[in-house]
Amino acid sequence: MKFKRTLLQFILLLLANLAQANGVKYEVFLLAGQSNMDGRARAADLTGDLDRYARPLPSVMINLSTGGLQRPLVLSKGFEILQPGFTGKVGKDPGALPSGMFGPELGFGYAMAAALPKEHLLLVKCAEGGTNLKKDWNPKQKNMLYERFIEFVRTSQRTVETNGDTFEIRGLLWHQGESDAGEPAGNYQTNLTEFIGRVRADLSLPQLPVLIGQVFDDGKRDNVLADQKVVVNLIPNTWLVESAGLETSDKGTHFNAKSQIELGQRFAKEMLKHL
Repeated sequence: MKFKRTLLQFILLLLANLAQANGVKYEVFLLAGQSNMDGRARAADLTGDLDRYARPLPSVMINLSTGGLQRPLVLSKGFEILQPGFTGKVGKDPGALPSGMFGPELGFGYAMAAALPKEHLLLVKCAEGGTNLKKDWNPKQKNMLYERFIEFVRTSQRTVETNGDTFEIRGLLWHQGESDAGEPAGNYQTNLTEFIGRVRADLSLPQLPVLIGQVFDDGKRDNVLADQKVVVNLIPNTWLVESAGLETSDKGTHFNAKSQIELGQRFAKEMLKHL
């Protein structure tokens, strides 16, 4: 009887190990920030040289949480195939996905998939337009976006691991700062340093690569632009993704379709250097 029990335990252990070995390993990239991370580029403008980005990309999955603080909360239906439309609606009515807009996840996802064709890529995106780092994303503030972001990442991880798969966070893409323009010099640096430190501590990833997307230089965001540069010079494993040469669809804030694709590609190019 004891032999049979031991044999059964061995078989169960073997089956469990085989199941784990056959599970999917997801290379996970976190995306967070305000409206340019959420995305205000029009999917309808993905024509001509950009038309391939209008199609779904089955090799990359995305899990989205946008809004929930100042705007209606919009969630994807769990992990979905990457395509345009994973952003919040503009206005009071959140509508339904796809939203008709997109952010840097498209250019990033396509570039990463091309560079890592054998990997299973998962983007976990949490964003909300019009939000600042001073308060809305401040880790010290309760019931705000930072808590929502960390819990959304953990929930995504639990979902993956419950299915017997592996969830490995490889990097964070951060694009935010327009709502902090006008703050005294050095404030954004202090707040971003605190944010990065808390993300790394709360996710138990002390060396997590963090890419910081430059805000568009409209002549009124010098404090944010300067502080972003200081942060990447002082904090290890952080890098700046420049916005030079990108264009906006409005008066100097939201990147248009071509520039959002380019921004995503710049994020991918920098991330691939540090994996």
